[in-house]
Amino acid sequence: MKIDIDISEKYKEVNIIIRTKEVNKEIEQLINNIKLSSKKNIIGKLEEKIYILDLSEIYRFYGENKKIYTETKNGKFEIQNKLYELETDLNGTSFVRISKSAIVNFDKVYNMEMFFNGTMCVNFDNGKQEIVSRRYVPKIKQYLGIGGK
Repeated sequence: MKIDIDISEKYKEVNIIIRTKEVNKEIEQLINNIKLSSKKNIIGKLEEKIYILDLSEIYRFYGENKKIYTETKNGKFEIQNKLYELETDLNGTSFVRISKSAIVNFDKVYNMEMFFNGTMCVNFDNGKQEIVSRRYVPKIKQYLGIGGK
């Protein structure tokens, strides 16, 4: 990979151009990382107040009673994003979809437990847990680089 940087007063904003023979996983991850570097916050609502939440402080996003919430060490905040939007926006980061109703930040995971029925339990460093659906176990293993199904 070759990187060229052109610095000049004539530029009003940053313009990133990727020239490549084909778009592969490495290029897709690079694009997602660039997109994410500009988006480090998410807006959350708690008791009629609006909060700007740092993505690095978020443990998980989850659906409950037809609403989407995020959890941080400071509490549970309602957000306007849909889980499928978050999954797309956070692709290639430490946030991974683990069930139909949850996306977790693996930077906040303490450990995981495997169960005989094929599911897993994610234990966060704050003592809380989230169950991984069997359908998402291969995705988690791929993220962790432990292969196999």
